[in-house]
Amino acid sequence: MEFKFFLVLLTNFIIFTLTQSYLVEIDDGLIEGTTMQTRYGVEFNAFLKIPFAKPPIGKLRFQKPEKNDKWNGTLNATAYGPICIQSVGRYEISEDCLHLNVFTKNLPVNNLKPVIVYIHGGSFDQGSGRNHGPLYLMERDVVLVTINYRIGALGFLSTGTADAVGNMGLKDQVMALKWIQQNIAKFGGNPNNVTITGLSAGGFSVTSHLVSEMSRGLFHRVITVSGSITGYERFESDYLDLAKYLATKVNCSTSDITAMIACMQEQSAESLMKIDLSPTRFSCPFNLDYYPVIEKDFGQERFFSEHPLKTLSNPEKLAKVQVMVGITEHEMFYLVPLALANERFMAMMNENLPSVVYHCFNLDHQPKDVTDLRTIYFGHNKIDQRVFNGLGNFFSDGTIGHGSHKLVQMISNYIDVYYYKFTYIGRYSVFNYPREKPFGMSHADDIQYVLNTWYVGEDINITDPENLMIERMTRIWAQFAWTGNPNNYADEYIGEMRWPKYDTKDEYYMEIGQHLIEKHGLFLERFSIWDQIKNFAAKRTALNLLLIIFSFLFVKLT
Repeated sequence: MEFKFFLVLLTNFIIFTLTQSYLVEIDDGLIEGTTMQTRYGVEFNAFLKIPFAKPPIGKLRFQKPEKNDKWNGTLNATAYGPICIQSVGRYEISEDCLHLNVFTKNLPVNNLKPVIVYIHGGSFDQGSGRNHGPLYLMERDVVLVTINYRIGALGFLSTGTADAVGNMGLKDQVMALKWIQQNIAKFGGNPNNVTITGLSAGGFSVTSHLVSEMSRGLFHRVITVSGSITGYERFESDYLDLAKYLATKVNCSTSDITAMIACMQEQSAESLMKIDLSPTRFSCPFNLDYYPVIEKDFGQERFFSEHPLKTLSNPEKLAKVQVMVGITEHEMFYLVPLALANERFMAMMNENLPSVVYHCFNLDHQPKDVTDLRTIYFGHNKIDQRVFNGLGNFFSDGTIGHGSHKLVQMISNYIDVYYYKFTYIGRYSVFNYPREKPFGMSHADDIQYVLNTWYVGEDINITDPENLMIERMTRIWAQFAWTGNPNNYADEYIGEMRWPKYDTKDEYYMEIGQHLIEKHGLFLERFSIWDQIKNFAAKRTALNLLLIIFSFLFVKLT
């Protein structure tokens, strides 16, 4: 009997020892987290739902984030919090969502480890820090942070007045990065070695931080996955018409902007996010409803004070950090069935392709001649299901591929850039077509080998064939976070890789597939067409200038 009692006590002690969590104290107060395990049974600490800003409710709706208040007692950080208000999702939603999650194996704190901050995608109207989990990356020697930020109207509504200047979601990200600088050392992370990474709209976000003065000094490396600010030419200073449309849908008067915003601050967040925006948009199967803006100056700290492409062109204004840029082989092929099912859109593709290119790919002008574009993607055929692959490449390049190409070309003369194309096809994909099997390597497929996701497929076990790619990708990410260079010749999983920096002469990139292969010139023939289309306005301006000069000389000579 005594022996059984001893066994019970010993068992309870072991269970307590294995499941106890550390208390971490920051300036805001004590935080109690929980423990998790990697696939190999390695334990790590998880601190969930840590507030980094005040709840953006009431008068704080549509405004920049404000520092959160300290808490009394111990913050319970053992469970995920709600995600930011959105129209779709599988988790609890709330406007009180400005939280972050910290995952670390470095407690009690030993030597400080690199920090990787993941900024989720979702077209700026969906997604959360819960979409991507820590189980794979925590097998490496890093600290991981995932964050929420405001999305949709609550994160990006802009009136062009001081009432709602816009870019609230991006400023939330800045606030989270400031929190990391102030507090991450208590969790074993190095505030002087922070890598920001993001997918899709998250990639747009992390490349936006490259050029924003608000973000300067808050990070030291960038990994952008299938997304770049350089994919967007048309930046506005407001979306007042859209704001007024939303106001009318919740019975707010639009005659006075200040009163309109005050009225919208009193409406339920859910009612604003559920408004159907389809009457306000062009018939694209892949357009964004909300965009960041170039803020007008009302005395506030501005996230964008000028066009981001102008800032990127000035090396003095560019953050001097190492950058890794990646795309997948079949980025936007999942849009093809959606487009083919949209008769109105397909009619526009055949009858007015310049208008489609202008509206759907965010150009700052409507191109007059798209003959080369039509030829390279569709040949001389009618645009329909017979050019399925051409449509897939067209959507992929116009939305993601060319923007990434433009980014590496613009910044590689000033900072170290590593460029890759992901081609590995496993069993799980965002786009299973036509027989419920992966069509290829789609948009958002590659991140599943770095962070476990619920929307792609099952978590991958160490005995699964895809485990090789998890071992490889998490090591590449961690190596880059440690050194700013993804190469590690001593590592058994990536030692075969010889990944040179990108330059505009040789245009190196790494093909990450079943093998790691150094290549040159990623999709250059296709991207050159977009170079011509997107540079049309600049060429036209240069031509006009030459005409003026020749006219002036002609007058002088005669």
